[in-house]
Parts: sequence; structure tokens; C-alpha cells
Amino acid sequence: MINIAAEIKKEIEELKATSQRSNIGTIIEIGDGIARVEGLSDVAYNELVEFPSGLYGLALNLEEGSVGVVIFGDYKILK
Repeated sequence: MINIAAEIKKEIEELKATSQRSNIGTIIEIGDGIARVEGLSDVAYNELVEFPSGLYGLALNLEEGSVGVVIFGDYKILK
């Protein structure tokens, strides 16, 4: 009989997860908790965006040259 919990634990321990940053953009305008960011050509609607300060935002307004990102947290620390 197979111990399912032991098998799951083994699989988790052997998991080799990696992450990679890509598509780095530049804030061109910011105000009232919204940042206009250029250079995020591969970002998708409702995708989570991470800023260098550790803040996160949500990509909502996708335009050809820029993306509008709603910032979660104190946006005044971003430049």
C-alpha cells in the first residue's frame, strides 16, 4: 500500500523550482496609486507586476506603448 503523504512529501523535496525576471519596464508617470510603465511588452491584463521597492501592482490598462498599473501600497516611494 502506498503512503500518499510520504509520496507527496518526496515529490515536494525533489522539486527544483526556478523563477526568472523578464520584461523590465520604466515608470514614466505616477500619481494617485496608478503608474504608467513603458517597456512591459509581454505583460498581460490582470498580471501581477513587481516594482524594485518590493511593491506590487496589477496591470490593467494595456496600451501599445505603455501599461497602466494599479499599485498596492504606498506608491509615493516609487520614482
